[in-house]
Amino acid sequence: MEGFFRFVSRLSRFLFWVAGAILFVMMMLTVVDVILRYAGKSIAGTYELVSFAGALTVGFAIAQTSLDGGHVYVDILTDHVGPALKKALIFCTKLAGTLVFLLLAWSFMFKGIELYGSQEVSMTLHIPFYPVAYGLCVCSIIEALVLFAEAIRTAFFREMGVTIVEVKKDE
Repeated sequence: MEGFFRFVSRLSRFLFWVAGAILFVMMMLTVVDVILRYAGKSIAGTYELVSFAGALTVGFAIAQTSLDGGHVYVDILTDHVGPALKKALIFCTKLAGTLVFLLLAWSFMFKGIELYGSQEVSMTLHIPFYPVAYGLCVCSIIEALVLFAEAIRTAFFREMGVTIVEVKKDE
């Protein structure tokens, strides 16, 4: 089971670096486009490229963000229950998240098939939309794997569930 956890962690880390690279390219494209606009020229399709890149950046970064505990975590209910119920609630929440992301992946897959069939492309650069849908499908599957691994780890390997990083305030 530890091999599965390590695989999910490495895959998430790899996608996180890909998201960082996409974000860097998106940022450089925007900067160059703004500079060129002052010179009276611009890069055609910058808006389209930044839109595609934004979707992929979020999709590719979501799994590692989950592993790092970077998402918003509301613990109003779990603060007022015992350790066993807290563990059960966290397990159920992670399992429900797994199912949601599997449904999202299924939806992205069918949207990709639909976009491929219609050959829908962006207006300026004529870039097809379906690779973005398929990329987000893969990202959703990986997020589902992360949430499933965290559910299993919560139920069987951790004493108290997810690890929450607490920020200490200066006193």
